[in-house]
Amino acid sequence: MVRVARAPYFFAMIVRDELSLRRVWPQVWKRLAFLLAFDLAVAISYSLFDLEWIGQPIPLAMVGAALSLFLAFRNNSAYDRWWEARTLWGALVNTSRTLARQALTLVDDPKGNTTTGAQCHVALVELQIAYVHALRCHLRKQNPFPELQTLLPREVVEKLRVEKNVPAALLLSMGKVLKKLFQAGRLDSIRLTQLDSTLVDLCNVQGGCERIKNTPLPRQYEVFPRMLVAMYCVMLPIGLVGTLGLITPIASTLVSFIFILLETIGRDLEAPFENAVHDTPLTSLSNTIELNLRQHLGEQELPTEVRAVHGFVY
Repeated sequence: MVRVARAPYFFAMIVRDELSLRRVWPQVWKRLAFLLAFDLAVAISYSLFDLEWIGQPIPLAMVGAALSLFLAFRNNSAYDRWWEARTLWGALVNTSRTLARQALTLVDDPKGNTTTGAQCHVALVELQIAYVHALRCHLRKQNPFPELQTLLPREVVEKLRVEKNVPAALLLSMGKVLKKLFQAGRLDSIRLTQLDSTLVDLCNVQGGCERIKNTPLPRQYEVFPRMLVAMYCVMLPIGLVGTLGLITPIASTLVSFIFILLETIGRDLEAPFENAVHDTPLTSLSNTIELNLRQHLGEQELPTEVRAVHGFVY
């Protein structure tokens, strides 16, 4: 098969040991700038204009501890979603290899006249390669057809264009191939059941990914952390100015940055299939599956392996 160059990869997961603040700064600088201006206003009003009523004995330690626990709980929930997404795609890697092995070892060679061609088991593996790439595009809301055109016959691609769920349609196509192989006598009922069970595993993986994609965290997890962090950051200079005076903006902005960063991390992790650097590395995993399956087919011309670029794997 002639390999066609793929579209550039834009979505990545961070794998470098260090994370530059330039990656998070665009998300937090506006809020920090507003808080810094507010902190300066409070400190100047208290220290230079003797407006001592601005300073109030707010129990910042107690409020900060409670807010930290709330953010930790929310971030753990977000990380669980991210890790589940990675686990599902790890299962997809294993299931794809299993399907290829079963198709290439359990399907008998055709004998005499048959209703199915000798290469149907190979077509099953190629459909699985297309399925993996279609599922990646499906989860990222991308158009899969520029890529599918390089993987499948033209008539198959044209039939898929009317489908709302292209990966599910490809699973159905694989099921129809198994039916033809069974009717042609190239599969007995036991081996057909084993292969169909593998397709069920693929369907379960897709359903799990779609559940994560289409079911966000409860909106309380989105609204309340942001609101409570904003309230706490506003209270900080009021509670600190009586002790720190003009130094208040430095301490207050630093603590505010920590809480805003924690809140931002949770929002980044809760959506592992979005177009962000915190994505599950679907492109790399899809490439790994295709590379493995084409080697199973004995092909010599293989896709280029996707490697980390500047600390990001796509």
